[in-house]
Amino acid sequence: MPNITSVTNPVPGQENNTGYRSPITPNDTQIKNIPDPSRISRADQRTDRQDTASSGLPRRFDSYFQAFLQDLSAFGSVSDSIYQLLAGSLGASGAETSEISAALARLMQALQLSPEQLLALLKGQFSSGQRFRGPLFDVLRKALQTNPSAAMKEDVAQFLRKFSDFASTGHIERSLTRTIQQMSWFMPKRFSGALDGQLAQLDALLSQGDRAGALSLLQGTILPYMSDYVSQMHDRGIARNLLSMLLPTIAQYENGSPQNVLQSFYQLFSYTPVKKAFGEMSQEDILQMLRAHTAPPDEATTTLLDQLAALSSRAMRGEGSTAQQQAMQELMRSVLVNQSVFMPLAHAVIPAAMDGRAMFSELWVDADAEKPAGASGAGPAPIRLLLKFDIQELGGFDLLITYQDDSVGAELFCPPNLTPFTDIFETKLAKMAASAGLNPEAIRASPSARRVTLTQAFPKILERMNSVNVTI
Repeated sequence: MPNITSVTNPVPGQENNTGYRSPITPNDTQIKNIPDPSRISRADQRTDRQDTASSGLPRRFDSYFQAFLQDLSAFGSVSDSIYQLLAGSLGASGAETSEISAALARLMQALQLSPEQLLALLKGQFSSGQRFRGPLFDVLRKALQTNPSAAMKEDVAQFLRKFSDFASTGHIERSLTRTIQQMSWFMPKRFSGALDGQLAQLDALLSQGDRAGALSLLQGTILPYMSDYVSQMHDRGIARNLLSMLLPTIAQYENGSPQNVLQSFYQLFSYTPVKKAFGEMSQEDILQMLRAHTAPPDEATTTLLDQLAALSSRAMRGEGSTAQQQAMQELMRSVLVNQSVFMPLAHAVIPAAMDGRAMFSELWVDADAEKPAGASGAGPAPIRLLLKFDIQELGGFDLLITYQDDSVGAELFCPPNLTPFTDIFETKLAKMAASAGLNPEAIRASPSARRVTLTQAFPKILERMNSVNVTI
C-alpha cells in the first residue's frame, strides 16, 4: 500500500520512489476549494455568475436585473400563454377537466365586452398599475423638483409607505384572515377550535371597520396563541412559516391606519408647496382625498381578474391536464415579469371575443420615450406603444406606434405571407390616424419573419446593463 501520509521513515534510497503520485497539483485549475483570502496563490476559476447569453441555464442569482432579462425573453407574453391554455383545453376531455372547462366558460363569458366596457377595462388596467397618481402626487412630484433635499425625500418616502399600506387595507385584511385560517387547518383539533373562535371575532371586527379592535385582538390574543402553539409543539415547519408571515402583515395593517397616514401627511406641511396646496383642507377632506386615490378597479377589470385567478387556482391544484398546468404557469410568470420593478413600461391585456372566437392582444406603453436621433426642441417627449395581436389563420402582428404633438408614426410588422397587402395596410393606418384628428407621419408596413421583442421596441429596458449591479 502506498505510504500516503508518510507516517514511517522511508526505505533508504527510495525516498522519491513511493509508487504513488498525487493527482492534485498546486496549480490545478480544475480544483475549486473553499476560497481562503489569506492563502491566495493563483486565480481560481470559481464563479458565482452565469453567462449572460445562456437563457437555458437555471435562474441567475448574481444579478436581479439579468434574471429579469432572462425571464423577459422566456415569459414575456401573456397572450401566448392564454392561447396555449385555450389550445390545451380544446383538446382535453374527461371528468378531470370538467371544472377547468367550466372556469374557461366563465372566462369566455367575461370577455363578451362592448367597446365602452373594453375601453374601461383598458383604463382600469393602466390605473391599477399606477397607484401613485392624481393631483396629490402631482403636487408631491413638483415639490420634490423644487426642493430635492434629503429630508424632504425621507418624509415623502415615509408618507408613501404608509399610504401604500392604507390603500391596501382590503388586501391586507384578506391576507390576515387567510393566514390564520391556514394555521387552523394545520393545527390538531384540540388547538384549532380556539383559533377558529378568535378568527370569527376578527371577521366581525373587520366587517365593522373596527381597526383598533382588530389590532387589539391580533396583537393581544391571536398572535400570542399561535406563538405559544409553535413553542409548545416545537413545530418548525408550516406553522412557524405562517407565523412569520403573519407578523409583517399585522405591522402593515397597523402602519396603514388613517391616523398614521394623516400624521405622516401633516409632516409634509412643513414644506411650502404642500402646505400651499392642502393647508386649508380639514382632516375629513384630506381623508376623503386619500380614499379617492385608492379607488378599486372597475367592474370589468375585477371580473376578468377574478376569472383568471379562479382558473389559475384550479389548474395549479392539478384539476386540469398537464398542458393546462404548464400554460397557466407560463401565464403567471408572464404577469409577474410584466409587473416587475425593472419593467419601465405600462402593460395591459386587451381581450375580446369576435364572431365566437377569443382574441387576446397585449399593449406596452412607454409614456416618456426618447426622442429620435436628430430631433430638436423642448416639446413633450414622445409616447411609444407596442401592440401585439394574433388573427386566426393569418398569424401574428406587431404594431409599433409613436405619438408626439398630435403627430403619429406607425410601423406594422405582418406575417410574410401578407407581403402583397402591405400597401393596403399603410393606406388603412393613415386613414385611421386622420379620422382620429392626428397627423400621420412615417406610416409603414412590412413583413417580418420574427416577432418584435420588447427589447427591440424599447431599448430603454437595457439601460441598466451598463451599470454596476450589486446584490447581497
